[in-house]
Amino acid sequence: MPKPDGFLLEALPFIPSAKHALAADLACGGGRIAVQLARWGYRVRAIDRSAEALRLCAARGRTVGVRLETARIDLEAPSPDLGRECFDLVTVFNFLHRPLIGAIMRSLLPGGVVVYKTYTRNQLRFATGPRNPDYLLQENELPQLFAGFRHLHYREECETAATAALVTQRP
Repeated sequence: MPKPDGFLLEALPFIPSAKHALAADLACGGGRIAVQLARWGYRVRAIDRSAEALRLCAARGRTVGVRLETARIDLEAPSPDLGRECFDLVTVFNFLHRPLIGAIMRSLLPGGVVVYKTYTRNQLRFATGPRNPDYLLQENELPQLFAGFRHLHYREECETAATAALVTQRP
């Protein structure tokens, strides 16, 4: 079972208590974030457009004894529906589709938190990773995408990968 991204652990003091909380892990892939959230006690909806990724995610959950709800949604569709005011926590790791930000914001309950980490344009300095600028953030862009939210923790780094990571809360 792959370990979750270290930023998820870094974000833990800022996220809502798991008791009765519903979390969405967007673009969940194989489920490393979704499974960790479920292990912490969150009810988790793992969302991805790939049926194979969702099968793998659910299987990883079963392996460690947690249940995940999975939902096949194309997050790059023109108007993806994540629901309104239904999530206490939304996580997004290694995925960027700027038009999705509004749906994320609407899907959060008041006081809900987003934990978001993805690549910046500085990733082009490295031999691996995403190359398409459409999927790479500009410097300090991530907090701007969540304008009006209360930013709890933010960092950008460019050591082994170029990433921006934000924990932000809906007012």
